[in-house]
Amino acid sequence: MSVQRINLFPNPVFAGPLTNTSHWGNANGTVRDNALHITGPNGGYGFNVAVPFNVPLVLSMRADASDDNVAGVMLVQTTDKVAVNNILSYQKLKQGISDVLYRFTVTSHGFRFEVNPSGIRDVAISNVLIERADTYDAAVGGGLPSFFTAQNAPY
Repeated sequence: MSVQRINLFPNPVFAGPLTNTSHWGNANGTVRDNALHITGPNGGYGFNVAVPFNVPLVLSMRADASDDNVAGVMLVQTTDKVAVNNILSYQKLKQGISDVLYRFTVTSHGFRFEVNPSGIRDVAISNVLIERADTYDAAVGGGLPSFFTAQNAPY
């Protein structure tokens, strides 16, 4: 019996107008070369993503950073309090291409996936997948560790 995989990320190929975006500070995003390029001296640019609560999920994506240890990826659980969020994970990226994998669970309210450029010339993200961990595990024949793993990132 096969399990249907569903990507919960609303626009994985960044086609057409970007919706459900949120940004703060001077972070900005533009689409080119089949990727979302995020720049800015400070702030964050991200997407509010509807996900099921209390279900293990997996984020998979590729990041290409132009500078070393400046840009970061943040997974945020929003709360019912204005400007108060719970950071589920934050990982700085090294220069070059990183294949990022992360397992996480959102317990309530909402979820935001965000990239923080922090002065970087450019960080490009592509191939974004957010899916239930059980369908991901069945498809890849195994599981992920419960922490960020990136081919080119520090642990």
